[in-house]
Amino acid sequence: MERYERQMKFQQFGEHSQETLQNTRILIMGAGALGSHVAELLARMGAHQLTIIDMDIVELSNLHRQALYDERDAEEMLPKVVALKEKIKQINHHVELNAIHQELTAQNIETIIQNVQPDIVIDGMDQFDMRFLINEACHKLNIPWIYGAAVGSKGTVYAIDYSGPCLRCILQSVPQTGESCAINGVLPPVVQQVASYEVSELLRYVAGKSFSKKLITIDTFEMNIRATNINLLKDDDCVVCEQGIYQALNTPSLSSIEALCGDTFMFRFKQHAFELAHHFPGHIAKENAYVKFIAYDDMTMTLFKDGRMNVRGIASQEIAEDIYQQFNRCIR
Repeated sequence: MERYERQMKFQQFGEHSQETLQNTRILIMGAGALGSHVAELLARMGAHQLTIIDMDIVELSNLHRQALYDERDAEEMLPKVVALKEKIKQINHHVELNAIHQELTAQNIETIIQNVQPDIVIDGMDQFDMRFLINEACHKLNIPWIYGAAVGSKGTVYAIDYSGPCLRCILQSVPQTGESCAINGVLPPVVQQVASYEVSELLRYVAGKSFSKKLITIDTFEMNIRATNINLLKDDDCVVCEQGIYQALNTPSLSSIEALCGDTFMFRFKQHAFELAHHFPGHIAKENAYVKFIAYDDMTMTLFKDGRMNVRGIASQEIAEDIYQQFNRCIR
């Protein structure tokens, strides 16, 4: 416990809260900008039971804002959860980090949560539709969770328990502005601020206090911060926390083809996508136990073990559908 002496000296935390933190099962959804910073803070503070789920690999474009990853991780195309687990062990060998390299969907989120049995969930996602999914799953399973978002220089944090208001109260529908880190950019300071506020809400939770009951909004470029009383945001007709209707959880299976940023598409195959690599002899540029990277003509393809495939260099949805059908026939 000596390594945590400075934080235990904080009167409102203390040794008892430190012991609680060590025994709290924490599920971090997403290992990108927010998730990696949250994981590092918690590991340094002595949270010994962490689970992190993420489907992505480390890329050079991640390194300016995401914690702990380095150029070697990007060069080796390591899954973020795998790289994060290695780095966390170097920071605190007492941490038991369960790394799940998998896409989070409406079809598997409840199973994942039930298997992990977390005491609390922390949001590290970068897609609003996924946050509505987390909101519904946590409400249905009666698990508190902490919402965090950052884009540009602006960030938002809100800790949510079963009593509400829930995320659906605050945001009636998925924002249609198209704002994302990939499109609008993001400054590293706002990421670190949001992650810090998320961890601070968790510390209140393990210290036996309620969440702050505040919606925190910040702008690190304009140097603004605002706290809003969440009781003012309660929707008495909310379909989630008042009616118990879980629309996101009941959505059909994900589409086989999904447009990502620019000229990149994600393909989802029921079979093992790794099999496609055999059809490109001499074109496998990189590979490891988790992914295979193929450079072919004007396209690059990243194949994942769970059946996903990211293809860059596709000009239109129509071309993507044609390529998907060709690939799908190859692995039947």
